[in-house]
Amino acid sequence: MSAVSVFRPAVQEGFEWVLPTDDVDFEVFRSFDGTSRASRWKPVLVRVLRFDEHGEPRHPADLPWLGSHVLVLKARAVDAVGDLLRESGELLPLACDDTALYVYNPLRVIDALDEDHSELVRFGSGRVMTIARHDFVADKLLNANIFKIPQMLRGSFYATNEVVSAIEEAGLQGTLFEKVWTKVS
Repeated sequence: MSAVSVFRPAVQEGFEWVLPTDDVDFEVFRSFDGTSRASRWKPVLVRVLRFDEHGEPRHPADLPWLGSHVLVLKARAVDAVGDLLRESGELLPLACDDTALYVYNPLRVIDALDEDHSELVRFGSGRVMTIARHDFVADKLLNANIFKIPQMLRGSFYATNEVVSAIEEAGLQGTLFEKVWTKVS
């Protein structure tokens, strides 16, 4: 028996975060919608949040948290999983004063969400606001490793077993991946 699982990123408490120095730049990351940015990319100025709101130090992160819609990587993470990530997206440099950072822009958009079997919360217009329970069409996930879905282009990206296993095997920390769906065949 084999299983296909889909994961989405989740914050790992106590680890470093990355924040744009200008709040307006959050929109740059929210706008990642499956289209390439490499040819016109200007590195966004960010800072690493190394202390929590009480002044306590955060643990160093290979994948510091910025949000579920993007993945930020330090050089160690790029060395470990960069080639795998580039199969479905692009690594774009960020501008940071004290460490090399990259943001991952997933370029694969796969219409794999099974809307009839998922639990969706919709806006009045019918557009999907959030997904309370995911169900995917397994056949559409063949050879997928990181992807976005058209129903939530500005929302979370998703990763399959291959990416999550590679991250775990490399011992990368800072972002968790919560399983949102599994299909055993």
